[in-house]
Amino acid sequence: MSSFVFLIVLVGLFLIGVPIAFGLGISSVVTMLMQGNIRFSMIGQMMVSGVNSFTLLSVPLFLLAGKLMNIGGVTERLFDFCKSLVGFLPGGLGHVNVLASVVFAGMSGTAVSDAGGLGAIEIKAMRDSGYDAEFACAVTASSSTIGPIIPPSLPMVVYGMVGSASVGALFMAGIVPGLIMAVAMMAVVAIYAHRKGYPREARPTWKSFLHALKEGILPLMTPVIIIGGIYSGYFTATEAAVIAVVYAFILSVFVYKEMTWQKFKDVLYETVRDSATIGLILAASTLYGNVLIRAQIPQQLLHVMTSAITSPTVMLLVLNVFLLIVGCFMEPISAITILMPLIKPLITTMGIDPVHFGVVMILNLMVGLLTPPVGMCLFVISRTSGLSIAKLSKACLPWVGTLILVVLLLSFCPSLVLCLPRALGML
Repeated sequence: MSSFVFLIVLVGLFLIGVPIAFGLGISSVVTMLMQGNIRFSMIGQMMVSGVNSFTLLSVPLFLLAGKLMNIGGVTERLFDFCKSLVGFLPGGLGHVNVLASVVFAGMSGTAVSDAGGLGAIEIKAMRDSGYDAEFACAVTASSSTIGPIIPPSLPMVVYGMVGSASVGALFMAGIVPGLIMAVAMMAVVAIYAHRKGYPREARPTWKSFLHALKEGILPLMTPVIIIGGIYSGYFTATEAAVIAVVYAFILSVFVYKEMTWQKFKDVLYETVRDSATIGLILAASTLYGNVLIRAQIPQQLLHVMTSAITSPTVMLLVLNVFLLIVGCFMEPISAITILMPLIKPLITTMGIDPVHFGVVMILNLMVGLLTPPVGMCLFVISRTSGLSIAKLSKACLPWVGTLILVVLLLSFCPSLVLCLPRALGML
């Protein structure tokens, strides 16, 4: 009975527009009143424990690093470098778009940062070169989903904390899947280019290539420093975020000299605002998770699911469908914090590796960023380009289908996800 009421209250609050954190808190209090075995004096302690984490410090730091890169002249230089690498291929700027997202993924950690930072540059360049608006916007929105898969990744940090998985192993596990996503997207670009006769850029001369490399080499070192430092053991994922901020600040202020005091204040304000939002959600989700366990709701769900499903493969398939649906209605970090207390017992019982499942879960939720009604990447690109949500959603359908195929491949070939962390001795 309590689980039924808990679900009705939570869904009802979300439907009437109550913010995620407050919805979690209110539904938790309602369940506590029904159960009668949880002291209200524990609420503060539970919520504080949710944000009292060394790992969680990386969230505002990676946010700050990505924002500094966005306004510090880094994105333009990365785009020019990627154009010199693959711009001469058929549909060249489409390939550049995808490759630039792969590179920027190693700096920002979020899809929305990618869409907002690189999006305006990519769409303008493609429109000026004769690409359809729908194609330019669709490939920009879709390629931004690579951001949270290739490290560093804010959703992976949150998943690691909520799901008790190694953040370092998750970071390494995301590299191969991120590259697979990029290859799949570039294949779609090639198909479009062949069918519609999209142009290609002139093949770069050695002089122009070396100039682009000179301009882009310092930003390109960011993912090398982060991944290399974590693997070598010189610093943790949280300390890597500090290094990323310092490096981004040096590039923006002293190297490219495009950071003004006003821009810096704006970046700090946005980082504090976004970090406070995420922190409040995590605090409320910790309370929510503890109340769920005290109310025996995960245990009841575990009994129902495991009595009906005995195969890990079938369980993964069911969870994939569920997460794809959830991703259409819920922002990824919120979905992870809300769902992991329920899902964690299921994957543990079925013997599904939490690192493997973490990458699959995040990728499922990334698909939701390209689908209405809560597709954040759709809204960012629509606002940037002026293209309507309806037209953009339709243009993204082939890319959504491609990502779903990648989800299935990674779900049923766990070695593609786990090969790198295993090779590095992290699992």
